[in-house]
Amino acid sequence: MTTFETITGDYEKAKENLREWGLCLIDNPLPPAKFKELRERLVELAEAERADNSAFLYDGGNQRVFGLLNKGEIFAEIVQNEAVCELMEELLGYNFLLSSIHANIAGPGGARMALHPDQTFARMPWPPYPFVANSMWMLDDFTEENGATRVIPGTHLLGRPPDYAAGEGDLETQPVCGPAGTVMVFDGRLWHQTGANRTKDQLRHGILTYYCRAYIRQQENPFVAVDQEVHDRATPVMRRLLGWEIYQGALGQTGGLPT
Repeated sequence: MTTFETITGDYEKAKENLREWGLCLIDNPLPPAKFKELRERLVELAEAERADNSAFLYDGGNQRVFGLLNKGEIFAEIVQNEAVCELMEELLGYNFLLSSIHANIAGPGGARMALHPDQTFARMPWPPYPFVANSMWMLDDFTEENGATRVIPGTHLLGRPPDYAAGEGDLETQPVCGPAGTVMVFDGRLWHQTGANRTKDQLRHGILTYYCRAYIRQQENPFVAVDQEVHDRATPVMRRLLGWEIYQGALGQTGGLPT
């Protein structure tokens, strides 16, 4: 029986899981050498930021690494990954944008994050489709013990955030476990949280590539925060993801309607 925990290389089944559960798990869409490069580069960055005291540390043992497009071409490659982009188009429609890319590292003693969906910026009522969607690249095995992302499957269909006053922020969640290389794609309305890392010595590395519909403001402003050299070497796909294209002939103009 198919459940939200089923890892698949069949993207039609993955899309069914997205519709039913609000998430899907796909097999590693990168060649082994590229995956190794991705993990090694993130570990190097995280260690360097801890060493020079510039690291963003929070919740007792966790770390974020921001601005990854400026920190290695490998990160630009994964935001354009065909498999992930196919699933994002299912959720967000054509011409969706890259909203941000950063790493979430759960360290020993790191606390569980508050339960939330990713589109809490949007006023209620929400339409019956997501404004944003996310993908978690699991660079290590994700286990319940080391802080795997936790979810309440199906909550994307509620079309609202948890009612914290009613105690919904304390509802039981389920860990999304998978071997290193798995990618979890999830609807921006899904209730989820970083799990607590209860290990003594394991760092759980993950990269979040976060996307939005073409008419939604991006989490990270690509024309201010992204280095010029990233724009200079951008592929046509990357230029679209960064917001260089005019949407529906109306949004993103630079001096009037295109001829």
